[in-house]
Amino acid sequence: MHLFLSFSLRAAAAAFLLINHSPAAGPVDGSFPPPLPPEGKWDLLLTGPLESQWTSMSMSIQSPLISVKLDPEQPGGQILHIGRGPTGLIRSLKAYENFILEYEFRHLTEAPSANGTPETSGNSGLIIAHSAFPKPGGPYPNEGHEIQVCNLGNGSWYTSHGDTFTMPGSTSEGIPDPRFAISHDCGHRSMPIAFRGSKTGEWNRVRITSVDGVIQNEVNGFLASALYRASPRKGYMSFESEGAPVEFRKMRLQELTPDPDLAARHVAPLLPEEMTTDYLSPGKAVTLPQGNFIAMVDVTGTMPLSTLVSGLGLPDRAVGGRVLVQSREGKLSVTEAGKEIRPGQPLPADAAGILHLETGKFGHILLFRPTLRK
Repeated sequence: MHLFLSFSLRAAAAAFLLINHSPAAGPVDGSFPPPLPPEGKWDLLLTGPLESQWTSMSMSIQSPLISVKLDPEQPGGQILHIGRGPTGLIRSLKAYENFILEYEFRHLTEAPSANGTPETSGNSGLIIAHSAFPKPGGPYPNEGHEIQVCNLGNGSWYTSHGDTFTMPGSTSEGIPDPRFAISHDCGHRSMPIAFRGSKTGEWNRVRITSVDGVIQNEVNGFLASALYRASPRKGYMSFESEGAPVEFRKMRLQELTPDPDLAARHVAPLLPEEMTTDYLSPGKAVTLPQGNFIAMVDVTGTMPLSTLVSGLGLPDRAVGGRVLVQSREGKLSVTEAGKEIRPGQPLPADAAGILHLETGKFGHILLFRPTLRK
C-alpha cells in the first residue's frame, strides 16, 4: 500500500505540472497507461456474458437499451452499448474498496453545442462506492461518486472532459483539490482545467484510482480531476443510461490493499452476500425463490402486507413506502421505510411465497437472489 500511495502522489504531482506547464506534451512517461504497482492482478469486467459481472439496479440488464458485441481489438472482449432512453443503472455484482480501474468509452453522437440539436447530446457515467438500492422515485443511489461521461459541451457547472463529483444529496463528502476547477453550482465537483477528451466517435482512455478516500480521474493519460476525503469508500459501481448512445470497452480492475481500519461510515449499505437483481414490472404475481432472497417494493399509498406477500405467514398490517421482505438462513424479516416491523422469525415449513403486483401502485420493484457461482 505504501508503495502505491507514493506512486500515486508522484503521478499526481507530475500530471499537475504537465497540465499547467506543458499542455502540448504527451503523458508523463510517454505512454498510456503509466506504471502500476508490481504484481497486480487484473479482473476483466467486460468479457463473457454481461450477467457474469453486472446485474440490474434501476433498470433491467435485459433492457433493449443494453447490448454487447465483440470487440475486434481485444480477443474475448466485449463492447457494451448503452442506447438512448430513460435514465437507469446496472451495477456490479461485487463491491469494491481500493482499486485501479481502466476502461475506454466513446460517444456516438455530437454535442448540441456543435450542431444545435439537443436530441444528440450524450450524458452517461460510471458511479462508484454506492449501495445496491436506488432512491425511491429516482434512478440513482443515495450515495456514491460519479465519473462523468458527458458530451454536452461545457457549462458553468460541468464539462465534457473528465468531471468527478459526489452524488447530489448523498451522504458522501468530497473536497476537490484546489488546482482543479470547482463548480459553484453543483456541490462537491471537480472539473478539469485542461481539456483532453477525444472527438465524438473516438475512444477515450480512462484510469480511475480510488484509495482511502482519494479518487483520481485520468483521461487519455492526463490527470483530469480528483476528489479527496471522499465517503463512502466501499460499495458497488454502476453504468448509467442517460442521454444519447455511448459505448464502453477494455474494462479491467486491479484491487489494492484494503484499509484495515475502514470505518463503518465509509461503507455503503451492502447486500449480505453477492446477489443478482431482477428488475420487475407491476402487473402480475411473482413466485419468490426458496432459500435466501430480498424482495424490495416501493409501495405508493398503503396496502396490507399479507396482500403484498402471501404464503409466508405475514400479518395484515398496512404498509407503505419502501418495504423489504428478507429471507436469510431460514428466517424471515420485514422492514418498512428502514425500520424493522417484523424481526427475523423462522419461516413456516414448506413456505412458498408469492409477491403480488397485480393491483396497487408501485415504484421500484427489485428481487435479489444469491449468485450461483462459488
